[in-house]
Order: sequence, then structure tokens, then C-alpha cells
Amino acid sequence: MNDPTTTGAVSAQRPWYREPLLWLVIAIPALTVVAGLSTVYIAHRGADDPVADEIRKEGLAIHQDPTRDRAAAAAGVAATLVLGNGQVHVTVAAGRTTLPRSIVLLLSHATRAEHDQMLTLTATGDGQYAGTLPSLASGHWYLELTPTDRSWRLTGEFVGEFATLQLRPRTTL
Repeated sequence: MNDPTTTGAVSAQRPWYREPLLWLVIAIPALTVVAGLSTVYIAHRGADDPVADEIRKEGLAIHQDPTRDRAAAAAGVAATLVLGNGQVHVTVAAGRTTLPRSIVLLLSHATRAEHDQMLTLTATGDGQYAGTLPSLASGHWYLELTPTDRSWRLTGEFVGEFATLQLRPRTTL
């Protein structure tokens, strides 16, 4: 009844989960899936922000489109901007153009795109615009002032929270 060959074969056979070759076969695809999902997460989290300006890339050269800056210079548009105490006030000198009922102020943080703000300022008088200013993170800020039709733009930059700035068309392009 007790055959030594059959009882020895049964006791020598290990359960499936104790086979090292099986775990190697399972581990390689499993680690590949984990590495792939990690790569997707890192790529999504560290993705570059889209460029918000009129910039195009030709080969290795990057060119900025000066059309709106030239339109502002040709129209003689300039502005004085006052930031502080939760308010933004803009005085626009129209030059040879008609001022719109509202203008857009784009505040771009130099290093942190998640702090960027876009404010629509409404006219309060002849060439005067005002709006509410959310709290700004400290650091270097770039400003762009443009009508809603984006026909011209004025630019400037500041460091800090409170500022009085003269905005002019960018001329060095």
C-alpha cells in the first residue's frame, strides 16, 4: 500500500507560491506596469505649461510675434497701473484709438504658473479702469494689458505686492 516512490514524489513537490521561477515570471510584467503608470504620473505632473504669448518655434529658433506691440505703439497707447490693497486701477492714454468698455490684465508669475491671474477691468471713467485684485504671491510678475479683442497690448513687470507701473508697448523684439 505504501509505495515509497509515490509518497516521495508528493512530499518533494512544493506549492505553486513557493516556486521562485513563477514569481520571476509574474514580477517582471507587474513591475513594468507599475513603472509605466509611474512614468505617466511624472509626465503629467511635470508637464510644461503652454506658452501664452505669440511665440512660434521654427527649427531651433524661437520667434515672438510683435504685431500687437506694434499696433499699440502705432496707436500711441500707454497706461499707468496701480496695484495694492486688493484693488487695481489703470489709467489708459488712448492716443489714436478708441478705448473699450473693459480691458484684460494678465498677471503672470515668473516661476509659478499656478499663481497666474487674468482680471477683467471695467471702465469707471474716461480712460479709467478698476477691478478687484486677488492676493498675489511674492515674487517676480509679468503684466500684460490688452483690450478684450486683443488688438494691442502693453507690458510691464514688477517684484512685490504693491506697485505703480508705467506700461508701454514692448519695442525690443
